[in-house]
Amino acid sequence: MTRKQLLILVAALAVLAIAGAWIAQSQRTAWKAADPRIGQRLVPDVKLEDVTEVALRDASAVLTLVRRDGSWLVKERAEFPADGERVRELLIKLAELKIVQAEPVAEAQRARLDLAEPSGPATSGAGTVFELRDGSGKSIARLLLGKTVTAKTSGAGPSPEQGTPTGRYVMSGTDTTSVSLVSDPLETAQAKAESWLSKDLIRVERTRTVIATGPDGRQRFSLSRDSESLDWKLAGGEKPDLQKAQDVVSPLQGMSLADVVPDPAVAGAGLERPIVIKALTFDGLTYTLRIGSKTADDRHYVALSISGEPPAKRAASKGETTEERDRQDKAY
Repeated sequence: MTRKQLLILVAALAVLAIAGAWIAQSQRTAWKAADPRIGQRLVPDVKLEDVTEVALRDASAVLTLVRRDGSWLVKERAEFPADGERVRELLIKLAELKIVQAEPVAEAQRARLDLAEPSGPATSGAGTVFELRDGSGKSIARLLLGKTVTAKTSGAGPSPEQGTPTGRYVMSGTDTTSVSLVSDPLETAQAKAESWLSKDLIRVERTRTVIATGPDGRQRFSLSRDSESLDWKLAGGEKPDLQKAQDVVSPLQGMSLADVVPDPAVAGAGLERPIVIKALTFDGLTYTLRIGSKTADDRHYVALSISGEPPAKRAASKGETTEERDRQDKAY
């Protein structure tokens, strides 16, 4: 083959490659433009006020959020209160979600997109089932959430090579032959019960007395004060180390939880012989904390109860102006 013939052959192959790519792109563009789902809502006509149950299930966990009396509860955590704002944000996002791409998918390709039905820990390429139900338990919407789509940008953080989540593959309803791409990764849609709990456990205010009792039932110490402006005293009137006293009281002013254990006995929470902390407030409330075993990640099992009833009206301080009184009453 001469040099001239070789150049002609290479040129012909280049022309064929360009023509093939152009035809494929034209067909793809024409097909996409013709798909009526693009730009439409993923879950059309959903009424969020009808949703009373949100269920999430992946290959290893199940989560059920239940709305009762206006509040969201985590069923798998003994119906402990859920983070209502987190639930609301996810539902609003879902209702507004639009399809940016749609294409057919073969059964053999589903696992590659993490769209296999989750049937157990051994499921390869399993997705996350996301279902909304009404008060009768009827399904309002069902989605299978798959692989997250990422885009590499210079502003992606300390590891830009990992990319920033920009979308997610989703199969809607009972349709198992096509997949949609939405422009939101739906990162909070996870079947991890602990991440949906309301994390604010207690916030004891205006503490008057703190009493600690050991596992043997003997009192370890008792701190008290006659007013919020005075220092703490030990039982008998002795003055304590004020820093240590503050170290005892401070955790009560803002304690958050990591998780909820429905059955403490099974978990080995160590609450049979706990350390007991009682905090009494100037408002007539009593907080009782039973502190059990320590966990491997340096946390403690705690059982909490609250009793008492605060006064219906605030007791005004001496010398309050009318403006101060109105402001304090409103805050109270």
